[in-house]
Amino acid sequence: MVEPAIMDESSEMSWSSSAMSLTGRPTISARISRAGLRGDACSYSRRHGLERGNRRSGLVKKRSRFVKRAIGLAVTAVSVYLVLPSLVEVFSSWPELERLRPGSLALMTISILLSLACYWVLIGLCLRSTDWILMATSQLASLAVARIVPGGAATATAVHYRLLHDAGIAKQAAATGLTVTAVVNFAVLFSLPIFSIPAILLGPPIAPLLLRAAVAAAIGFVAAALIGGWFFFWDRPLVLLGRSLDLLYRRFGRGDSSAPARSQTLVEARDLVRSHLATNWPWVVLASLGKWGFEYLALVMAVRGVGHDEIGSVLLLAFVTASLLSIVPFTPGGLGFVEAGLTGTLALAGLSVGDAVVATLAYRLVSYWFPIPLGALAYAVHRRFLQGRGVETESLAEFGQHELESLNRIG
Repeated sequence: MVEPAIMDESSEMSWSSSAMSLTGRPTISARISRAGLRGDACSYSRRHGLERGNRRSGLVKKRSRFVKRAIGLAVTAVSVYLVLPSLVEVFSSWPELERLRPGSLALMTISILLSLACYWVLIGLCLRSTDWILMATSQLASLAVARIVPGGAATATAVHYRLLHDAGIAKQAAATGLTVTAVVNFAVLFSLPIFSIPAILLGPPIAPLLLRAAVAAAIGFVAAALIGGWFFFWDRPLVLLGRSLDLLYRRFGRGDSSAPARSQTLVEARDLVRSHLATNWPWVVLASLGKWGFEYLALVMAVRGVGHDEIGSVLLLAFVTASLLSIVPFTPGGLGFVEAGLTGTLALAGLSVGDAVVATLAYRLVSYWFPIPLGALAYAVHRRFLQGRGVETESLAEFGQHELESLNRIG
């Protein structure tokens, strides 16, 4: 019997000439060797095919990030260009701040601090935590980042979530607590224009634009309450929404068969939110009212500071407009949009253009610019607080750099 020759990878001729049994067929060893060569070749092809696919996928992701970032920068540039005249007009009125009544800025600052304190209570209630130092420092630091980096409420929530998680709060608890905080906060904000309806109906005529804004706000609040109640008390809409999302993800090839159904996830998240509000919802609503109420009081102080003592509840519409514009994601904290919108609505509420500009500048000084240095100080306290617990944290510069890198990866 002829012994099979060892295969040479450079040629299959040696197999055909010497790896034959007496019957003229290839031996078992030769068949195994030949199959091994073919398997190696297939494995090599698959491996290099995957590498080429990964390289191509990486290039596509980089191109996609570049396009998204370019679009985001273009939108921000256009937004700044559109609101720049109003922004310049407001800040050019800086010397006019001396027209404010003595003590107005101090009272406005106290109102903003009380508003922030109510917000810390709201966050603590939603997170079921009494660690008030952590509630205060994490919220102030995230608010300061949102005042510098575009992204609005989404940026603030992402930074806030990370600070809470670094402090030891579980991911699910932090995410659910912040979600409940945002839902309650916006629900209360949308309900505020309802308080101005009696004055609109029984008081003197107001500008048609403000009247339309009040009607739109009332309709929006009723619609949001109905839809929110539908999702909050019944499972069926959440199940339909989850199935629709699963269908869309599978349709575009982004579904994960191993992941649980989104309908189940949505129902579980809703039940968790409902459990958070089951026992302490009156205090949660009261804390949110305090947050918006003291911030509104700061605007009232600004308007009174320029000599307008007889202010109707129509001013509440101007405040709600400014608060909604502050979450516009195109500029940090709605910078420029709030100044333009608030100046216009104050003028419609009865102030002269000059007084409206000065009141807007004073209000934005305490509501927008004041929290930035306060947030930097809060992060230093937050870092020292965690280090006292044995938790290593980043410096302010490192934290800001990592947040920018995270936003770049998202964008």
